[in-house]
Amino acid sequence: MAQETESPRESESETERAVEPPDAPVEPASTAKKNREAMLLRLRVLTRRAVPFLPLVLLAFVLAAPALDAARSGSERALSGITSGGVRVTRMSRNEIEAVIARRARELATRKLSLGVADKRFTLEPAAAGFVIDTRASVDRVLAVGRDGSWFARFLGHWRRFVAPEEVSLAGKLDRAKLPSLFETWEAQAIPDRQFPGGIALEGDAVTALPPRAGRRIAPALAERALLAAMVGPPSERLDLPLENVAAPLPAAAAERAATEARALLSAPIVLRTSDPAHEWSLTASELRGSLRAERDGDTLRLGFLPEALAKSLERVRLEIEAEPVNAKFEVDATNAVTVVPSRTGVRLDWPNLPAALLGASRASDRAAPLPILHTPEPMLATERANSLGIRGLVSTFTTRHPCCEKRVENIHRIADLLDGTLVEPGQTASVNALVGPRTLKAGFVPAPTIEEGEMVDSIGGGISQFATTLFNALFHGGYDIIERQPHTYWFPRYPMGHEATLSWPKPDIIFRNDTAAGLLIKTAYTGTTITVRIFGDNGGRKVRAEVSGRKNVLPAPIEILPNLEVSPDKEKVKEPGSVGWSVIVSRILTFADGTTKEEKRRVTYKPRPRRVEVHPCRIPEGEKGYTGQHCPEPEGVEDLDAGAP
Repeated sequence: MAQETESPRESESETERAVEPPDAPVEPASTAKKNREAMLLRLRVLTRRAVPFLPLVLLAFVLAAPALDAARSGSERALSGITSGGVRVTRMSRNEIEAVIARRARELATRKLSLGVADKRFTLEPAAAGFVIDTRASVDRVLAVGRDGSWFARFLGHWRRFVAPEEVSLAGKLDRAKLPSLFETWEAQAIPDRQFPGGIALEGDAVTALPPRAGRRIAPALAERALLAAMVGPPSERLDLPLENVAAPLPAAAAERAATEARALLSAPIVLRTSDPAHEWSLTASELRGSLRAERDGDTLRLGFLPEALAKSLERVRLEIEAEPVNAKFEVDATNAVTVVPSRTGVRLDWPNLPAALLGASRASDRAAPLPILHTPEPMLATERANSLGIRGLVSTFTTRHPCCEKRVENIHRIADLLDGTLVEPGQTASVNALVGPRTLKAGFVPAPTIEEGEMVDSIGGGISQFATTLFNALFHGGYDIIERQPHTYWFPRYPMGHEATLSWPKPDIIFRNDTAAGLLIKTAYTGTTITVRIFGDNGGRKVRAEVSGRKNVLPAPIEILPNLEVSPDKEKVKEPGSVGWSVIVSRILTFADGTTKEEKRRVTYKPRPRRVEVHPCRIPEGEKGYTGQHCPEPEGVEDLDAGAP
């Protein structure tokens, strides 16, 4: 019998099906039920085995929780369950906590506080009590929570914060210097039976003793704590400051002694004298009565005076006796000899010691006492200092001339007056602009011509370059160190070529340094046509030689054509002749007392001044400023050669 065999094709197909992932088997219901029961059985067995260990696991968690919280937060983050200023700051970093507290501090600084003293209500601005929040200290408080103390304390604290967050109070403080005056104000308005230190009453000519008495007052320490707690804590509708009973601060005899002394003081006028017999002032009993009062001083009452009332009574004395300090100054005679006029200290009434003087006079047999005065303030330049400056005589002088009676002369004289007597001490640097200040009408200057950007215009203070040139030359020939100066744009024949200077506000300026061991004194003088500057001091024997080179780099004057309809087309009118420009080299050779020399050189350049010519507009070429395109008429008498041509 023939045996059946599978075809290769069929065998391969079955093999492929064998390696394919089979579909999920369909489990009979009975099998699934058995599997679930087996699983539940295993769970019950595991549970019975684990039950004895659950308390240990729970205990380990409870014990380890604080350490886990601290590890999770780190040293620069708040632990869990913490608020500050009413804001939750759990696990915030230092910077985050600082931002939260700073914001809260700004809010608290503007929150008004309602408080009660006895039966009166008051409103307090935090700033009036000097309230501030210390942000850094507040942050440190937050970060310290849960990290200090024993392990058991930290353990209890952690779980206490777990049940209810812990509020960390802000680190606030009040200005204790401001509180007494606040308490005094509130007590005066709210406590009728407050403590009284005693005093005197003045009614007509009678003096009555007011005995001290016991009473109530705001308890300062308790009130300070209550105010601070209310300012950093949550809003409160009512805060009553605590009061306390205090005994009479002084015995009754203290007021009687003060009254007895007051009667003696007011029994007759009191005389105050100075060393000058011509200066003597009498204060009547009425004047004294208006300023007298009794003040507590330790364990007694002393007589005192209301400063404003006493000042009013002594106003006439103050006007006669008080004086401002006077600086030493230098006077120069016709021979240029220099002398020092002594300084004088100021004089002031010694107000703090006046009450003692009045009380002393009341006990004296002649009811008189020296007027207490202070020799103050000291002058800025004392006689001794002036003498030590060594200003021995004339060092240099220079004079320039000018036409009389122009407006610019007023400015020249004004700046000369302002700088007359200027003292520059050894080593000091001086600026003319800094010494004189801006040139204004209020400062005494007037409008006059001056050069601005090469053009002559009127400006307040115009013309003072004449003084600047004079001062520069006096300093130059005195051998002093000239730090800054600027020559004129154009040369003016009234000034020495190369040796001149211009001045304006704020620049150009003349800045120089007194590089000698003696003081430098500037003295000025003027006439209607001259200005002179003299320098006094001691330049140590320096000698000066000045040199000016010939003109170099000469530039012709440019021609500037100006249109003018009134000028005939065949003529021209010279408005300004102009001048050439050039440069010179200016030298100063200094020879010092020890024979050494120093040469200083500078190039000074003067710009050419334009030659300005007015012509008829028809003569201005195309492309030039003022060109109109107008043709010039033919001159009369010229024959038209084209007329009648075929």
